[in-house]
Amino acid sequence: MSDDNDKTEEPTSKKLEDARKKGDIPLAPETKHAAMFLAALAVMGGVGTLTMQRLSSILVRLWGGADQFRMEPEGAQAFATGLFLQVGYGLGPILGMLFGIALLGGLIQGRPTIAWSRVKPKFSKLNPVAGFKRLFGMQAFVEFAKTIAKMSIVIGITATVVWPKAVGIAALVGADPLQIGAAASTLTHQMLRSVAMLVGALALFDLVWQRRSFMKRMRMSIQEIKDEHKESDGDPKIKAKIRQMQMQKAKRRMMAAVPKASVIITNPTHYAVALKYDHGAMAAPVVVAKGVDALALKIREVATEAGVPIVENRPLARALYASAELDKPIPTEHYTAVAEVISYVLRLARQRLA
Repeated sequence: MSDDNDKTEEPTSKKLEDARKKGDIPLAPETKHAAMFLAALAVMGGVGTLTMQRLSSILVRLWGGADQFRMEPEGAQAFATGLFLQVGYGLGPILGMLFGIALLGGLIQGRPTIAWSRVKPKFSKLNPVAGFKRLFGMQAFVEFAKTIAKMSIVIGITATVVWPKAVGIAALVGADPLQIGAAASTLTHQMLRSVAMLVGALALFDLVWQRRSFMKRMRMSIQEIKDEHKESDGDPKIKAKIRQMQMQKAKRRMMAAVPKASVIITNPTHYAVALKYDHGAMAAPVVVAKGVDALALKIREVATEAGVPIVENRPLARALYASAELDKPIPTEHYTAVAEVISYVLRLARQRLA
């Protein structure tokens, strides 16, 4: 395991993506609190006023036209359906605003993800010793201290806003209810706005801090980066083993094709190239096997046992081995030289038949 002092490199995109899939992402709790206060401000503002107007209109219609509603089965169903639709229409702006702000609070912190490993039951969480450490550990103490500090600041800001207006509040005793409601609404809005500004600043600081802490925790050592590249590209030993198996398979396939070849062109000892040509069926001869040194010797042995003609042509053997591909027609620049070899082989075959 790498020591933390060795983790000096920035995390790779693969490690960050793997952490995201596991639900390990930088989350700033203060962002949720800021979203809550932003939603409260929106409700206290125009959205809340619009909702109250719509709901008030519904109540006026209910009380003013109560004698017009029929409560028999058909009338009761129509009444309930209409009432639910009107209430939903009235509460729609607030619900939409709350949903939008909650969604915005999540999107600000990063791309959303679903990590089933986070919700999977873990029996380790039932351990009372571990639970005691979570409740009374250093991290819990720090979070508790942060909560107390925030509450103190919020109370201080609230008192700062309310205290200068204490005389005005006392003068509202016995005032008209509408006047009291308007004053309370204005005072509440001012307090919410001040607290929301504070919580927003804390949320911004918390978001930056959580991201920096997360990136520091995700740092990698040079060895971890090498291991990741090795895992992504494949272990060199495994790749070498695969190449060896592929070469062995290709060798067996070549040896099986040698007895069906038309001619073997050799160096004579170091190179061997097996060509197959079927006049009328092929546009050009095809290389069915080729090899050097030990493999060339094996090709000649198999060809001799199968009675395939072997022709010595050192320049042509070297050229075909270097430029021709297995199971592909020979390059056009070698047509003339190969045609002479095949013509020679055909003349020998006719002479033997004669």
